[in-house]
Amino acid sequence: MHDAFKVYTVIEKLPHKIESIFAQGDKLYVGTLYGTLLVYSVREPLGQDEAISVTLMETLKTFSKKAIEQIDIIKTVGVLVTLSDNYISLHDLESFALRTQLGETRGANLFSVFSKIEIQDGFPQVVTRLAVAVRRKVIVFSWQDSEFMSTKDFPVPDKVKSMEWVGTQNLCMGFDNEYALMDYKTSVLTTLFSPTSPSVQGALGSTLGGALDTLNTFSSLATGGLMGFGSKPGKPLITRLANDEILLGKENSSISVGADGTPKRKNGIEWSGMPEELGYSSPYAVAILSRHIEVRNIETRALVQSAEMPHAHLLTQGKLLYIASTNEVWRLIPNSFPHQIDELVQKEEYQEAISLINQINPVLLEETPNTLGMIKTLYAHHLFRTHHYEESLTLFSELDTPAAEVIGLYPAVISSHLPPKELEIVSPKSGDVDLADANVKNTQPIIMSTKELEDAVECLIRFLADKRQKIQKSIQTLQNDHESFSYRHSNPEEEVEEHLQMLEIVDTALLKSYMMTHERLVGSLLRVNNHCNPEETESLLLKHKKYKELVDFYRGKHLHRKALELLKTIHVNPGEMQGVLATVSYLQRLGVDHLPLILEFGTWILELDPAVAMKIFIDDEPEIDTLPRYKVMAYLERLSLDLCVIYLEHVIHELGDKTSDFHNTLVVSYLAQIQRDSSTPGNEDEVLKTKAKLLQFLDESTSYKAERILSRLPVDSCYEERAILLSRIGQHDQALNIYVHKLNNFQAAEEYCIKNFNSNDPAKNVYLLLLKVYLRPPNREKPMLEPALDILTRHGTHIDPAAVLSLLPASTRIDQLFKFFEKSIRESNKTKHMDMIVKNLLKAERLQTQEQLTFYRSRRVKITEDRMCPKCNKRIGNSVFAVFPDGVVVHYSCKETMAAIGHWRT
Repeated sequence: MHDAFKVYTVIEKLPHKIESIFAQGDKLYVGTLYGTLLVYSVREPLGQDEAISVTLMETLKTFSKKAIEQIDIIKTVGVLVTLSDNYISLHDLESFALRTQLGETRGANLFSVFSKIEIQDGFPQVVTRLAVAVRRKVIVFSWQDSEFMSTKDFPVPDKVKSMEWVGTQNLCMGFDNEYALMDYKTSVLTTLFSPTSPSVQGALGSTLGGALDTLNTFSSLATGGLMGFGSKPGKPLITRLANDEILLGKENSSISVGADGTPKRKNGIEWSGMPEELGYSSPYAVAILSRHIEVRNIETRALVQSAEMPHAHLLTQGKLLYIASTNEVWRLIPNSFPHQIDELVQKEEYQEAISLINQINPVLLEETPNTLGMIKTLYAHHLFRTHHYEESLTLFSELDTPAAEVIGLYPAVISSHLPPKELEIVSPKSGDVDLADANVKNTQPIIMSTKELEDAVECLIRFLADKRQKIQKSIQTLQNDHESFSYRHSNPEEEVEEHLQMLEIVDTALLKSYMMTHERLVGSLLRVNNHCNPEETESLLLKHKKYKELVDFYRGKHLHRKALELLKTIHVNPGEMQGVLATVSYLQRLGVDHLPLILEFGTWILELDPAVAMKIFIDDEPEIDTLPRYKVMAYLERLSLDLCVIYLEHVIHELGDKTSDFHNTLVVSYLAQIQRDSSTPGNEDEVLKTKAKLLQFLDESTSYKAERILSRLPVDSCYEERAILLSRIGQHDQALNIYVHKLNNFQAAEEYCIKNFNSNDPAKNVYLLLLKVYLRPPNREKPMLEPALDILTRHGTHIDPAAVLSLLPASTRIDQLFKFFEKSIRESNKTKHMDMIVKNLLKAERLQTQEQLTFYRSRRVKITEDRMCPKCNKRIGNSVFAVFPDGVVVHYSCKETMAAIGHWRT
């Protein structure tokens, strides 16, 4: 609670019984039980300690014969309106002389005045209406031509106990057990807060149509205190609020309703007792209870002030609040709003201070525009100190409070990474109180239990995630627009640097928060682009043995050497990081820019587990494909011959690399493996396996240099390899010599001929060369007639018989050559016959072509003087013409158009 109003006793011990009061400007009008009207002049206090001054200006004893029950003023027309003796009377505002008594109002018990500017016929006009409740009807008068004219007469279902205008055309009326809203222009009556939807019968006749059930119950709006609204008889209370709202009250509850009859606020006001009268002075609602008054904030519904006023029963409406008992009058003068705000801040009633600022005109504050933000910040700190973490962090987020200020509220386990400087909230003076004094409490350490700390950290995570997104968006905006203007920096790069520093504070705190409550989220934070402080992060993760997350963090920060050294250290530790696979996976993703690191840290893995380590160079990863193959080959060649072979096989066979050096090196490496394994007993299977791969590679590859390989072959072995290499350089005779005389493999020699025979190059007939090897052996050895005859029998058709006869020994029998000659003669006849057939076919084709040429040369068209072009319907004459295949003749210029039609094709 705070002092929203100063209470002054304006009139005391009045000898007359007060029946009504009204205040307008510096005038106070008091109507008495016996018809006397008292007019007072009120002078506002000039200073804080000065009392209010009240002077009785006039006493009109004969103003009315009976009690003055109600007073109002229509300032625009200078009229004092009174209700007395069940009539409405109009008096001159200056002389108080009676202007007129409205005869239609006989039996009146209540009236309500409305005066506002309305647009009529396109022009603004002051419209004044007077509604008078007379028994079971309401009469509405309008001011026209210097007098009130009765315009409408509305029947109502019951006697009206209270009445107020709402907006420009609605009239709210209170009956014994209900409220109703009447549209002055349409005559529609809407029942408010009725538990059912009955139609109001007879009261408005055919114009009513039926009553509308606006609300089923008051309880849904007034937090339980308004259950059964209207079920118990009592005085209905209606108070006009700002923005065309009204405050309705009955029993202990009040609720605000708009001009359309719907509630405008989520919750109603719950008074401590049953109000006898309701009043409003923005932003407070005032209620007269049995022995005291209560002042409550219309928005927060909180009790603001309470004052003892025994027997009070009258309350003026509007800006000037006067309260009267039977013989006393009190005045409620509002304290200045800056003073109220200072008092609320001192009492740490920040929510009330915020509500007050939101409801009043900023001009009344006489403050800097940021006063509301300052108080909200103090309120957020207060919520945090009182362990309302979710509300506090939500408010901090709305205020866009710097992350460092919020993180600094937490214990060192979260906030230890903040820069070592005192956090301050700079606050301007507000009235007589410095808001910065409240900052002393904000810097005091907050003691939390383990459960409270976990709850607070959960809220912090949401705050930091939102703050992180906002900072990243700001950085992106600044980076995308280099010409963006900053109020703090002329250079956007400086502001980007500031944002990056803030982002480091946020990400580091977020990491610590995850470590405390959601360890499973640590990895996801460190794997994405983050700005966590390296030293803090490294220390924290090592302490909790979060090695995998630390490796991910190092990778994101490009601290690859640290990551690899850590992996080398922990590869012997039990767990998911045990072994070399994690290091292999890390090295695979480094790429060509970090080749020295790959080669440096790949060595110990290759020595420890070569099979797994080779995945660094031969796995299916995009970064591996970018590695320079020459350097990798040289590196592996120095480490291990076998590893070099594995790498080259991958490069050549799987990647399809045709580089000659790689093919040559692989052949040489195979030879080296064969030589190495041959010298070790028990490795015969390995030698055979390697030899088979070498022969297959020599046979299939076309990228190695055979001349270079031949010089590396041993003289007394590797005959098959030598034969393949000789065939590559065209030395078929030497290759066949090896198969026949070194390997004694006649079948291999025959297969060699089948493979290398080229019928288009008779000069290099390999079958003939093989015959020479068989029949003209070196060193005067005996000719090998039998295999030679086998070759002639199977492949004699590929050899010139004359050359065969020149090679055969003279002792060769004719019957041994029968099959050879038979195949040769048949092949010769077959060739001759095929040539004759081809000759005759070509001759027939020539004759057909000549016949077609003769036909086309004989075609002609005759252009006469009467020949017309079918396209343009003009004579051909001597113009250039075109002839289509079907004989149609057109102008040459019309040819394309006719061809486009598609009827003729050129």
